[in-house]
Amino acid sequence: MVVVATPYSFDEGDPRPMLRHLDLWSRQRLATPEAWGSVLERCGQWADYSARNQVLLASYGVATPVAGAVTWARVPSAEPGRGCAVRTGEHGLPVRVPVMDAGAVESDRSRLLARSHAIAGGHRWEPVFAAEQLARGPAPGTLTPAAVPRLADREWTEVVRVASGRVLGRTPRKVDDPVVQLAGLATRVGFGSGRTPLTPELAAQAGWLVAVRVGLDAGPMPGFDPQGFQARERWQRLVEVRQAAGVLLAGVSHALGVDLAGSPLPRHDLVDDRTVTAGRRNYLAPADLRGLPVGVWVEAGPYTRVEWLARGVAGAAGVGAFLKVTDRSYLAVYEAKGGALWRMETVGRGSHQGLLAEGLADTVTEAKDAARNALADRYPEIAATIESPIPAKVVTGGWSWLPMANGRDDRTERRVLDERVQAVIAPGPGGRWETWATVDGALRQGPLAPTRDAAREAAESLGRDALRELARYTPDRANRLVADLAASPEAWTRAVLVQTVGHRLADHDRHLLATTTDPGVLVETMHATGVLAPATMLEVLHAEQFSADTVAELVPALGIGVGEAVRALHDRWGVDRLDAGAAIGATVDELRAAGCTPTELLAAAPRETLRSLDARESTWTTAAAALLDAGYSHAESVAHLVAHAPTPASAAAAVVSIVDQPTDAFAYARRAQPEDLAAISERYGLDPLETGHALVAAGHSAATVVDVVAERCEHDVDLVEDITAQVLVPTPVAGGRDPQRADVVPISAARSTELAEAGVDW
Repeated sequence: MVVVATPYSFDEGDPRPMLRHLDLWSRQRLATPEAWGSVLERCGQWADYSARNQVLLASYGVATPVAGAVTWARVPSAEPGRGCAVRTGEHGLPVRVPVMDAGAVESDRSRLLARSHAIAGGHRWEPVFAAEQLARGPAPGTLTPAAVPRLADREWTEVVRVASGRVLGRTPRKVDDPVVQLAGLATRVGFGSGRTPLTPELAAQAGWLVAVRVGLDAGPMPGFDPQGFQARERWQRLVEVRQAAGVLLAGVSHALGVDLAGSPLPRHDLVDDRTVTAGRRNYLAPADLRGLPVGVWVEAGPYTRVEWLARGVAGAAGVGAFLKVTDRSYLAVYEAKGGALWRMETVGRGSHQGLLAEGLADTVTEAKDAARNALADRYPEIAATIESPIPAKVVTGGWSWLPMANGRDDRTERRVLDERVQAVIAPGPGGRWETWATVDGALRQGPLAPTRDAAREAAESLGRDALRELARYTPDRANRLVADLAASPEAWTRAVLVQTVGHRLADHDRHLLATTTDPGVLVETMHATGVLAPATMLEVLHAEQFSADTVAELVPALGIGVGEAVRALHDRWGVDRLDAGAAIGATVDELRAAGCTPTELLAAAPRETLRSLDARESTWTTAAAALLDAGYSHAESVAHLVAHAPTPASAAAAVVSIVDQPTDAFAYARRAQPEDLAAISERYGLDPLETGHALVAAGHSAATVVDVVAERCEHDVDLVEDITAQVLVPTPVAGGRDPQRADVVPISAARSTELAEAGVDW
C-alpha cells in the first residue's frame, strides 16, 4: 500500500506553493479543538526537527518518525542482518534543511580570520520518509526515545526551577506549581518581529506538552478552539506553540541531563567548526586552525586567568602563541603567572581529547623551544617540514622575517603580509640589497637599499601598497588592513584610512574623513564606508588617541557590543572594567562577557549576580567570601546572602563561612525568614534553647523567636512553650505585663553602628 500517493514538490526560491499547501491543510484539518490538540501532540514525534518542519510533516498525514532513505538503511530491520528499506513507489516528504557553506569569519581566539566550513549559506528541500512508507520496518525496540528518570514532586519542582533559569537567564528562588511555571515561561518566548507572545491557553498547552514528555500525569490537554483564527494564522500559531515547547524542553533537558528532543534514529549532527566541543582540551577550533599560516608563531591575547580558563586552558594568564604544523595539529605556548606553559594540541579525534603533550618552562622563549623539541622527538617527519625557529614576536595580520626556503642563501628573506602578498629581500650588486613584493606570485621590484634593515623597510612599504590596492576592491581585506595598521599607533596615519576606504565616499565625506578632529564625525564617516567593522573603528579611535570618556559616549554610534566595548576600554585604554561598564550602562551579563571576575560583578550589581547563582552550598560559600572582597561589610554581606540564597541550607552555609559568632550572624540577618534563621542556628550547632537565647540577644522580635524555635522543635507545641517561656522576658505595659513582648539584650555599640550603616532598622 502506498501511503503518500501524490508527490509534494515546492519551489526552492518561491515560498508561495508551500504556504498555499499549509493554508489548505489548516482550513480542512485544524477546524476543531480536538483536531488541533491531536496535531499538536503528534508533532512531538519529530521534536528534533524545527517547529515549522514538524507542522509540515503533520500536514502530510504521517504519524511516525521520519528519516532519509540512507538513514533508514542504517537502522536494523525486523529481518536479521538487513537495514530498513523504503517501499518502492513511495514519494518523499519534503522538509527544509540548512545548506552548509565555507567562508571567512571573525575569531577572538587567534585574532586572525578563521576559515569555517560550517556557515549556513541557505536552505534547501530534502525528502524524508515516514516509518509507514517502509517495506522493511525497524526491529522491535529500535525506535525507543530517550528514557526519563522517575521524578518525585519535589524533584520535578527543582527541575522546572533550574529550567527556568536556563530560559530566563536567572533562576527563581522558588517555584510553587511546575505546570503553571512552564506555562508562564512559554509566554516569555519570542517569535520575531510582528508576532505576539502566546495567549495563556496556548502557553498552557506548551507547558502540558513538556510535562507529558517527562512522563508526569498532567491531566488532559488544556483546550483551545482555533476557529477564531484564519487558516494561515492557525498553522502559524501551531508552529509557535511547538517552538515554545521546544524552548521549554531544551531547558528541562539541561536540568535533567537528558536530551528529551533527541531522535532514536541515527542523525547526522551539524558540527560547528567555529567552536570547541565541550570536553575537548585543545584551545583553537578547526576553523581557527585553518586560518593560520604553517610554520609561523601567531599570538593572541593577552587574556586574564579567568578568560583563559573559560576558553579551556587552565593556568594560563597573558599572551598565547600558536604554531601550525599540519592541517589538524599545532604547538601552543601560554604565558603563566610563574613562567609559561607549552602544549602540543590537535583538533583531530582520539582519546587524547585534543591534548597530545604538555609541559612547563621558565619563559615563553624556552616554552617554544621545548614544544618544538617535543614535536621533533615524537613526530620527526612533521618537525622537519617546519622552517627554522622564528625568534621575533608575531602580531596579527603580519608575521616576522624568516629565511626563504630554496633561496640563494640564508640572507634571502621573506615576510608574509597576507595570503596573497609577501615582502622579499635578497643580496644585490655592489653590496646593496634588492627588494620585491609578490602579489599572487607575481613579482614587483622595488628600489635597491644600502642595508638589510633599509631593504626590509622598503619591501614592507611595497607590500603595504599592494595590500591597500587589493583592499580597495575587497571589503573584508580593507577592514583587516585598517584594523592591523590601527593596532600599531606608532605607524598609524589618517592617510592610510583615506587611501584604503576613502574612495567609497563622496568628495565632501572623503574630505571629512581626512581632516575632521570630531570623533563623532569620524565614526559617522567610517560607518558610511560600509566596510569597517565596529571593532576596527574602535581601534582607529585608539590610534587617533581619543580619550576613553569620548569613546564610551560613542559606543552606541559604533554599533559594537557593550561587553566587547568594556573589554576594549580595559585592554586598550586601561580603564577599570567596572568604571567602563558604568560609563556605558552595562548589565551583569555584559560585564561577565567583558571578563569581569565574580568579585567585580558583586561589587557592581550584587542582587542580579546573586540571583543568577545555583543552589549548591559551595557556590554560596564562595559568593560570601567574594562579597567581603568586593568591599561589603559583614552586615551588608549577610543581608544580601539571606535575601537571595535559593534555599535555607545555602544561606546558612554562606553566613556561617564569614561570621564566627551566631549572635552576630542573627543580628546581621534581621530580615531573614524563620526557616533561614533555623538553618543558620543548626549550622552553628545550637540547640533550640541556645537558639532562642541567641535570637533574643541579637534583638529579634518575640514572634520571630517563637517561629524559629518552632522550626527547630519541629512544631512541638509543649516544647516551644517551655523554651520561649525561658528566653522571652515579659515587658511591663500599662495595665499589666505583655507576654508577647520581650526585653532585648542590647548588642555592642560597634555592632549597632555596623548594622545602622548597612541599613538595618533597630
